[in-house]
Amino acid sequence: MATRYARTTCENRILLKYNVFALFVMFLFSQLSVAEEDPYLSAISSEAEKVESTEASTLAETAGDEETDGPSLQAFEEDLKARYMGSFTFYKKLPRRSREEVFEEYKGGASIDEIRKKIMDRFLNQ
Repeated sequence: MATRYARTTCENRILLKYNVFALFVMFLFSQLSVAEEDPYLSAISSEAEKVESTEASTLAETAGDEETDGPSLQAFEEDLKARYMGSFTFYKKLPRRSREEVFEEYKGGASIDEIRKKIMDRFLNQ
């Protein structure tokens, strides 16, 4: 009878371990769903929406300044936004003159890594 009791106790401990593991996994997945409602992510999304709303007015301002040869400012901004949203966000926060200088570098054939570095340098040194 003592061995039967010991075996039952051992089985109960194993079941308890599996139950604890299952609860831990459920807790982990619930935390992942809560992470989707993170205030930080919401703030980033709202900033991106602000950038998108100001983009239309900025494009209207710069439409008259574009040259006909080479890549257009609009194409540059759309490409930057599509491929590097973070750099685009900082780019849009730059003063107009700094944005023009970045675009001139782009037209001059600078690599995208150089363009992104210039955007960050300009943004940090405002």
